[in-house]
Amino acid sequence: MKKFKLLITIIFSTFSFNAFALNQKPSIEVFVFGNQNYNHSIKLSISSHLNQNGFITRDGNLLLKKMRQFNVVNFETIIENANILSDVSDAELLLFIKLNHSLLNGKISKVSIASEIYNANTKNFISTWSTPRKILNHSSNCDQICKNSKISETAILLSDQLGKSITGILNASSIKVENYNNISKVYNFKLLNFPQNDIFYLTDIMINQFPGFIKISNEINYGDQSSWSYYSSSQILKLKKWLVIALNEINLNLDKDYELLVSKNSFFIRKFPIFNSRGSKGNPQKFN
Repeated sequence: MKKFKLLITIIFSTFSFNAFALNQKPSIEVFVFGNQNYNHSIKLSISSHLNQNGFITRDGNLLLKKMRQFNVVNFETIIENANILSDVSDAELLLFIKLNHSLLNGKISKVSIASEIYNANTKNFISTWSTPRKILNHSSNCDQICKNSKISETAILLSDQLGKSITGILNASSIKVENYNNISKVYNFKLLNFPQNDIFYLTDIMINQFPGFIKISNEINYGDQSSWSYYSSSQILKLKKWLVIALNEINLNLDKDYELLVSKNSFFIRKFPIFNSRGSKGNPQKFN
């Protein structure tokens, strides 16, 4: 009888251990790049969300300082030296966080946070995610300390939002992740003859108000041309409809002030000249 109880105990313990192993979540090295003034707050906020959901996070930046074997300027450098990193860390996932901040004319700050999740075992990226861009308008009496304070508060709010998103992605089953990747689409935008104020307005609306937004990248402004890649889970016809509504908000009407051409996953928007003149009629008889 005692042997039978012992056998049952061993079987139950083995089953419990295996169940724990199956449910155990991967450990994550968290790396933050960008302005050093905000890195700690961003890392703390994102790691807190992950820890509360059962993930074990480690300070990747601290690990790099201890190694001192290569100069890290971006996450690509870490990926290139992944073999060296694996000698000192058994983390399954590497989470790269970057704070993006730009200041326009000393008065407007654009702040966003982007992330990349890399599987150290399979050697591939499993997710890319970024927050909507936050626009900060600085008053004329807002000095550098004032600006830094506003940027810091925004970075914390965005990192909290990003932490929730990353946790949701990692909590999803592999099937759900595959389905997410399948519904994510990339659209190419090219605009002609639009002033920068209109471009700034439109991208801000697309990032912060269009449903299904994932991220925006490859932004290029050259002369009177602007282009970018737009990642979204929304359908192309809905995007076209929302673009018309957004441009109408700044008194630009389709076919009157601009033309909108859609081909596959590409959008071409050309603004007509302010004076939509057909030119001088002159004497057309001379061309007969």
